[in-house]
Amino acid sequence: MSSENIHENHRDRLRDMYLKGGFKNMAPHQILELMLFYAIPRKDTNPLAHKLIDTFGSLSGVLEADPQDLVAVDGVGKSTAAYLKMFIDVFQIYEREKNKDFHQLFTTDDFGRYLKPFFIGARNEISYVICLDGNMTLIACVELSQGDINSTGFSHRKIAEIAFRVNASYVVLAHNHPGATAIPSTSDVMLTQEAQAILKGLNVFLIDHLVFSDGDFTSMANSGYIKSFVFGKK
Repeated sequence: MSSENIHENHRDRLRDMYLKGGFKNMAPHQILELMLFYAIPRKDTNPLAHKLIDTFGSLSGVLEADPQDLVAVDGVGKSTAAYLKMFIDVFQIYEREKNKDFHQLFTTDDFGRYLKPFFIGARNEISYVICLDGNMTLIACVELSQGDINSTGFSHRKIAEIAFRVNASYVVLAHNHPGATAIPSTSDVMLTQEAQAILKGLNVFLIDHLVFSDGDFTSMANSGYIKSFVFGKK
């Protein structure tokens, strides 16, 4: 039997394994190997799957890797790097579209569920502000900055300008801690408390600031870092 037939039979077995039981009984390298079938149709993808997981530490590490780092791995071209990067990006779109009819946000869980997709696969620190009207209806979700919030566009002036532009009554801030915990830092708390005081002077109430990490998040309001919000009262 030719080498090509052996590879094709192996591919058929791996596809059948997935179709019968999904990913639950498959090892990470087998999942990645199966994914690579469709980017590299004529080669054995098993060695490359192992190499990628060894290089980036896990399947999630591979999918979250920068395309330039992927291409640096022997056997990965630009097409394969672009293909792998698409999985996280498609999942972000999938999660955001699930929330597209999520018009009113009342609770911490509402805020977390709405904001979580924006941080999926993020390798850098990103911050957002969501703006709501007096009925807690979502008006806008705007990216504030990328990078350390102490050194980028996460500024009180920028938050106030956005809130004023869309005529917001309430705002919620969010940022992530890639590769760390969702516990707010001292500077996170200080910046948030300052923003809350400034916005209150503009008759805009900062309801909460969520810190995300690895799918989890911490609410500064629920944790007592900032003044709690009672709907209908400013």
